[in-house]
Amino acid sequence: MGSDINFRVTLSIRKEPEFCPVYCKMEHSPKFPQQKTVKLSCDAIYRFDISFKPPQSLEVLSIDGKQIEAVERLRDGIACAYSAYFNTKDVQPCARGQREELPIIIKINSSGYLSTCLQIKYYKSDNRSHYEWGALLHCIELDCSCTDYQNIIVNKETYRKFGVET
Repeated sequence: MGSDINFRVTLSIRKEPEFCPVYCKMEHSPKFPQQKTVKLSCDAIYRFDISFKPPQSLEVLSIDGKQIEAVERLRDGIACAYSAYFNTKDVQPCARGQREELPIIIKINSSGYLSTCLQIKYYKSDNRSHYEWGALLHCIELDCSCTDYQNIIVNKETYRKFGVET
């Protein structure tokens, strides 16, 4: 096994059909497990774009415990990109002060499983003033390494907002 395999995964979430970016906010309460919350609307479809640099082969994608079809959109010698669609049709809005976990598991050929979890606040679809408030989320970058060819470790997670890095 010997050497580490290092790569970056970039996750971008857009609301369909307008391909609108989603919003996120910083949490100031210690009651939430994560400092950042991604805001999503119930009864919506979101496009998840997942890119790898250098290229990796995505075998299986699971979002919120459901296997989702991921379609390869681009591949060259530098990077590759996949797209998948996640539907929040049957999701209930979060109560005030409540957050949900959105587990994302990616099986990568020859490397293993990458597991991450986003903290989400779901809003009613007619509550645009809340889910379209905060910082526009450009992407989430995951700097990863794999040493044992079974599990992938996320060494650094960076939320990139339009014009700002956090």
